Amino acid sequence: MKLSAAIAFGAVVAVSSSTVEGVISAGCTAYLNGLAAATNPLAACRTYTAIGFPDITHANDHDTVKLQSALTTYCAKPACTAAQYAGVYKDLQTNCAADMTADNQQTLGTVMYMWYMSPAQHDAVCFQNAAKTNSCVVDSINEMIARAQLPDANPNEDDLYGYIQYVTPFANTVGVNATAFCSPCNQQVANIFSNYYTKTPSPYTLNFAQNLTSVTLNTDLMDKYKRTCSVTLGLPIASGNGTAPAGSFQPTNQTQSGGKTTSAAARGSAYSLGGLVASAAMVAGALLMI
Repeated sequence: MKLSAAIAFGAVVAVSSSTVEGVISAGCTAYLNGLAAATNPLAACRTYTAIGFPDITHANDHDTVKLQSALTTYCAKPACTAAQYAGVYKDLQTNCAADMTADNQQTLGTVMYMWYMSPAQHDAVCFQNAAKTNSCVVDSINEMIARAQLPDANPNEDDLYGYIQYVTPFANTVGVNATAFCSPCNQQVANIFSNYYTKTPSPYTLNFAQNLTSVTLNTDLMDKYKRTCSVTLGLPIASGNGTAPAGSFQPTNQTQSGGKTTSAAARGSAYSLGGLVASAAMVAGALLMI
């Protein structure tokens, strides 16, 4: 599980809650708590939490059959709409504008980063090769497990949560050869994120301390896949019937780029204090890759 300072997930909840209450304004805290409430309509569609994390995994968990079952259930449900996301983005800025400072990067900054990333995460975890039964992310995770590659080479991330974050998108070339990095599924998922960064630019900075934007993320991701895989990200993804429409993205090492997402609805998410510190590692990782 991706955890700052390798602490247990239960401790993350306590630390994050304490930090929010101690640093972030009362108005912003109240809004975030309301957003996190189980009764909030958005609570059922935040990508990672709606899949069932952290409850569905544990240390050294490689049970990708269980993960695929959770993804199948999640992806069959309607996702939140673009209008719902836009409402959250607006409300975050309305209720928390004064709190968007470097001191609050690990808490509020991470929440806002994960809210922006969640639509692409939804499409990525629900993308499935037309000729296979597994989601692409499960194939990528199985490939990592087979070659004994840990997320970020960190034993504390050796569970399903650590793996799924690492492959959405797979963006670190360290410790992996070009063949493994350029797998068809890794390329397809990276292309989903590249399209998202381009078509849905972040409405706010993704890091209060540094100028991390969706443009920065996309430039770095495209450069890695161009240099390592000789592919250009950002083209339309393949259709679900196993054939690639004209001009669609075609991975370099497969002849069939057909794929499908099990939910064609627009996407959605819900805020979770429990994922704050875990998600902070993703933000830090994104900054290190620039």
